[in-house]
Amino acid sequence: MPTIISILLMMAATLPAQQQKSARPNFRDFAIKQIYKGTPAKPKITKDWRTFRTRIRAGARSPVEFAGHYTVPRWGCGAGCIYFAIVDSITGTVYEGFSVADLSESWVDQHPEELQIQFHPNSRLFKVDGCIGEVKCGFYDYEMVDGKGLKLVREEPYREGAK
Repeated sequence: MPTIISILLMMAATLPAQQQKSARPNFRDFAIKQIYKGTPAKPKITKDWRTFRTRIRAGARSPVEFAGHYTVPRWGCGAGCIYFAIVDSITGTVYEGFSVADLSESWVDQHPEELQIQFHPNSRLFKVDGCIGEVKCGFYDYEMVDGKGLKLVREEPYREGAK
C-alpha cells in the first residue's frame, strides 16, 4: 500500500511540469544574441525552387527577419493561404517551408489579431497557427536549427470550438 501512495505522489508532483511543457514557448526562450547586419547573400535557387525564384530573390533582399540571419520570403497560394521559404542571409541557402492556410472561419473571427506565421529577428522560434499543407490544422512551434531548417518542438492539433 505505501508503494502505491508513493507512486501516486510522484505522479502528482510531475503533473505541473507536464502542464508547463505543453504551454506554447515564448520567443525569448529561443533568443538570439546577434543579428546579421551585412549584405544578404544571393539565394541558391535549386530546380525545386525555380518556380518561386522571383519571390524568393525579392524576399531574400530584405533585412534579417528571423533567427539572427534569415529572411522569410512568402507569397499567396490561394484565399487565406500563404507559402514561405527560409533563406540564410549569410550563405544563401534556401530552406524548405510549407503552405499554411487559415484555421476555420469561426476561429479567425474570434482571433483576428492572430497571424498564420509569427517570427522575430532575435529569436529561433517560428510559430504557425493554421493548417499546414491546408490539412493538418493546429498550433505548431518550430525551432530554426542552423544547417538543417525548422525542427518541430511542439504541436497542438486544432479542435473546433476551442479558444
